[in-house]
Amino acid sequence: MSGAENFLEDKKSIDKLIYETPDGWVNAYELFMAERTSYDYLVDNLLLKSGISTIFGVEDTGKSQMALFLLLSIVGRKQFLGNGINAKYKKALLISTEDQREDIEVRLHNMVSNSDYLKDNLKKIYTRYTAQDPVETLRKFVSVKGREVDLVVLDCFGDIFPHDLRQLNQTRVFLQQFFELTNEHKFHIMFVHHSKKESEERPPSHINCSGVGLTAKGRTSIEFRKDPEDLNKRHLCIVKANHLAEELKQDSIEVEFYHGNFKKTGSKQFDMLIITKEEKQVLQDKVLDLHNQMKTQVEIGKELDLKQYQVSRILKRALHQEKYKNN
Repeated sequence: MSGAENFLEDKKSIDKLIYETPDGWVNAYELFMAERTSYDYLVDNLLLKSGISTIFGVEDTGKSQMALFLLLSIVGRKQFLGNGINAKYKKALLISTEDQREDIEVRLHNMVSNSDYLKDNLKKIYTRYTAQDPVETLRKFVSVKGREVDLVVLDCFGDIFPHDLRQLNQTRVFLQQFFELTNEHKFHIMFVHHSKKESEERPPSHINCSGVGLTAKGRTSIEFRKDPEDLNKRHLCIVKANHLAEELKQDSIEVEFYHGNFKKTGSKQFDMLIITKEEKQVLQDKVLDLHNQMKTQVEIGKELDLKQYQVSRILKRALHQEKYKNN
């Protein structure tokens, strides 16, 4: 019998088999026959429908504000920073351990009052302000019919993690229970966390996240960076996402603050989010040279693609350095 004939006989035998898959297992043939060729996204090209993600940054970058903006978008908008939203339930949860209730009240009022956001959408978001038993708390909430959610934000991870952040195995074991919960109930969890202190001196990377294990276990990791030149701008840098093509992980999503909300304003290459001392000195010398040519700060800004307040700050620093240069 030829090889082709053997294959056809084997296929007939396989097709006749009745598979009895044990509980908790999935047959690989069933996986293949699903004919899935792409991922299910909660936010297109950013966050998957279920699983764990992390947004991390240094203090005072506004990462908690960005997480809140994401929550509002999931329940009340069609897009998040230009990416489509595919929410099934349009409901979300926030567990905040760093902020008090009044902090969220102020932020929400500012965000909604200064935008076209419909305040009735806020009825679909529930908040909580304790770090106790987060897994069991979430399980009790989402297990009730009618309480299904698309997104849960936990802010911040360091407050709910009871072990040593430097221990990879402890972090992964702790996160596994969250991961299983998202798989069971099909929602996404985003942890808000801190960067290492020296991270802004390096290009965006998953290794800038404080501790170990959090970015390793998550499906998506986002470093939230300040713009080194513009105080009003921030950058979402996708530093890990195995489900995305590499070209989508090379440039940031540049955003600008607007009364607590964010709008996309462009992008930057990761290596452009760092300005070395040498580069700062070159820019300062250019500003001083134009200043000595009796050009105004507005004129200098136009020539060097800077805003007037940036020119003013550079000149003040230069004059300060000149004052103490010989001391």
